[in-house]
Amino acid sequence: MANSRIDAPGAPGNEGHKQPRNKQDKSSARPPKIPLHQLYALPAPIRTFPLPSFYPNNPLSLFHVLWAWTNQLLSPPPAEPSVIHQGRWSLETRSAHIHDPLSIRALWEQGFFGKGSYSRSEPNWLKREQNRQGQGEKKVSELITAQRREERKMMKWDRARKEQEAILKTRLAEAWVAPVGPKELLALPNSLQDLQLSPFGLTNGHITSNISSNTILPDGQTGLTRETPPGTITTNATASPIVNGNSVGEDEKIPFPLLNGEITATEPATGAPDAVASTLKRRKSVRFSPTVESTTFQLSDPPASPHIKSLSNGKVSSIDVANESLRLSQSGEEVPTEMSDVPVATESSAASLDIVDREHLQLTMEETFYLTFGLGALTVVNPTTGKVMAVEELFPLFRRLSYDSPSTAVMRPDDPFLVQYAVYHHFRSLGWVPRPGIKFGVDWLLYIGGPVFAHAEFAVIVLPAYTDPYWKTHDHASPKRSWHWLHSINRVQTHALKTMVLVYVDIPPPTETSDPSSILKQYKIREFVMKRWLSNRSRE
Repeated sequence: MANSRIDAPGAPGNEGHKQPRNKQDKSSARPPKIPLHQLYALPAPIRTFPLPSFYPNNPLSLFHVLWAWTNQLLSPPPAEPSVIHQGRWSLETRSAHIHDPLSIRALWEQGFFGKGSYSRSEPNWLKREQNRQGQGEKKVSELITAQRREERKMMKWDRARKEQEAILKTRLAEAWVAPVGPKELLALPNSLQDLQLSPFGLTNGHITSNISSNTILPDGQTGLTRETPPGTITTNATASPIVNGNSVGEDEKIPFPLLNGEITATEPATGAPDAVASTLKRRKSVRFSPTVESTTFQLSDPPASPHIKSLSNGKVSSIDVANESLRLSQSGEEVPTEMSDVPVATESSAASLDIVDREHLQLTMEETFYLTFGLGALTVVNPTTGKVMAVEELFPLFRRLSYDSPSTAVMRPDDPFLVQYAVYHHFRSLGWVPRPGIKFGVDWLLYIGGPVFAHAEFAVIVLPAYTDPYWKTHDHASPKRSWHWLHSINRVQTHALKTMVLVYVDIPPPTETSDPSSILKQYKIREFVMKRWLSNRSRE
């Protein structure tokens, strides 16, 4: 009863948990968000039906295993893969293209296969385009990343501005000149009470007069004009600061230093060459602006109006053109011809057009062969003949295309495709999600659950190892790597907070068989984790 009273929205003492009615209606109308662990639950585009675990210290688990085995024996589950996706081979990009939207989402959500043609990894170009045109609230990872980077950049600008303001205030407080002249020293008050009672005020070390033009001076004269005997202080209606015993007039303002040694002063008096020289001799200074605008233009772009903001590629935004045209028409000014020629799309016309998804999923040769040969969840169609390519046809094709010159390639056991696919298949079978690691200068990046859960923890470099006795008497194309190269790659991975793994693939001797299964069984893989050796941390 206590828990129900606390959780009830209308219970007393629970006013902080109340929410407005319109907010509740809005949240109820919006579809619930699927958690990531449910959306990406399947590690591959197939379903498995494993038997429950058996615990020797628990005899009841044995009956559970027998019941599950009997159930699957009497009513076997459907054959897997239940859905076979279809792709089209592209010789230009050396990858398989998936155009079906359902297959694209299935291959990405069930194993993170492929890469969007218009995206960095996840194929979400359609969501970005809908968000750009304002059709619904679509949260896209690239847009969220760009927003966070913009907020971080503006935070840095604001922090730098505050630091410059603090430095400026400190310099302004220290900019007053210490009284060193005899007149200034004699005119200084002896106490705070004398400063308050004295007709002269002290501001930043300068003596100013608080006497108005109608104030009667001690000798019976007003503060307009009078001859000042030597050793006294002149008092005027508008007091002038005194520097080193000399009075500065209204036209000769006291300059004070600003950032980087720059001097700010008003216009000097006529005939003052020293003041003109001081204003001309200025050093460069950095000024921070609250807004950052791009100034990148192309030489072929026509000159635009200075009131119109341009995009990063030099093109003029249609929204800015529409706003500028509306402003000129309301003010009665003539609209320039370059603005009138730009087509402006209204919101109604833009919203009425349906966005066509132009993005497709690109699968690498390793991913394509793993889905066709390892899982059987993909069929690849030859674009010239329109027929499905068998595994026996894809295997030699991928081996030839892994060379720089496919036409003159000779089948060898150390083909780049064979070596790379052996490593890819190895880590896929262990439950890892390997993704291409060219961004960090390595062959593969290993994710624990996928790129949506966490960053890659390991960076893999594949190295062929010719340990078989056959290669002692035969030539082989062993890559020559130096310690300098290894140290450079390891430094990059350490800076990216990744652990580098050296994977050695033992190359078998050549064989006459063409069966992929029998060929891949001959390869052995050895893994070595490499860490940086630092003398100050590894002294033992």
